[in-house]
Amino acid sequence: MRLSLRFFWLALLALTLLGVALSQRQPDWLMAAVVLLTLLKGHWLIDRFMGLATGPLWLRATVSGWLLLVLSVLALV
Repeated sequence: MRLSLRFFWLALLALTLLGVALSQRQPDWLMAAVVLLTLLKGHWLIDRFMGLATGPLWLRATVSGWLLLVLSVLALV
């Protein structure tokens, strides 16, 4: 099923607002939820806007690995 660009954009916006709302709280598990939301948004952007859903596997794995590395480092800080 293909999502329309407008729906996709609104879903990203909703996830961003949810992440901002959750980041205002103090518990560590909420920060983990924000990092997971960011990872989800990143993969959506990689697949949809960068067009890597149908791209070469090595390129998709490299970009996804970079995203995971950056978010892991940020989660540890």
